[in-house]
Amino acid sequence: MIVFWRLFLAFFLTDFVFFHKTINRMEEQNRPRAIALHAGVFLAWAFLLCYGYLTMPWPFLGFWHIPGWLCILLFCVFLVFADRFFQFGGKMRHGHVLTFFTKTIVNLLFLFLCVPFKVLYETGNFFAEPWIIFCVGLVTATRVLGWFIFSVEQDRYGRDYPTFDERWLLTMMCAIFFLIMLLPGWRWVVLLLVWFAACLYARKIRLMDISNMAFYVGAFGAAFIGFLVRLRFYLNW
Repeated sequence: MIVFWRLFLAFFLTDFVFFHKTINRMEEQNRPRAIALHAGVFLAWAFLLCYGYLTMPWPFLGFWHIPGWLCILLFCVFLVFADRFFQFGGKMRHGHVLTFFTKTIVNLLFLFLCVPFKVLYETGNFFAEPWIIFCVGLVTATRVLGWFIFSVEQDRYGRDYPTFDERWLLTMMCAIFFLIMLLPGWRWVVLLLVWFAACLYARKIRLMDISNMAFYVGAFGAAFIGFLVRLRFYLNW
């Protein structure tokens, strides 16, 4: 599962951290350049994170054993195709939330069919590398959760892309909720309540100007993701 989680992280970093409104504008002005940039960023992360596994045979779609680097290239082609097909910017007729989930699930299913699972039997651990699981959890609790909230608000209110302040205030708030959940012992309970109260006060005095839905979904979502990652650190899976 080492390779799966590393490519999982590469996919999330590419689609949810390095792509935002600037890339959407680039797609409208120069689509080939946007596609090349999307593919290049993913390949850079994937080859960097999976450097030690690029020459070993991977079971592509469960039938053909081909080198890992070729599997990554084929997944990159599928990733770019899925991005063009679903058009996360809002062109799918069934709404942004359905597009968000469908695109993410389809990509992860295809990834699941491309990576080797021999490592699972070597380590006896589904979540083999704590640092990768931590990074996946942090990206999920901040950027992925933020995109989900934005998708819901687009469907419900037809709102425009969130401002820089909204995005990074929400990211900071969620990151702290996530990190608090990883503290040892029971100190996280006290700090979680203190941080939640501080955020409520910041919203009351308009220091943290984000919507009610973004605040509560972000706070509880990030804490829940942090709890799941906490299980990896303090339990033996």
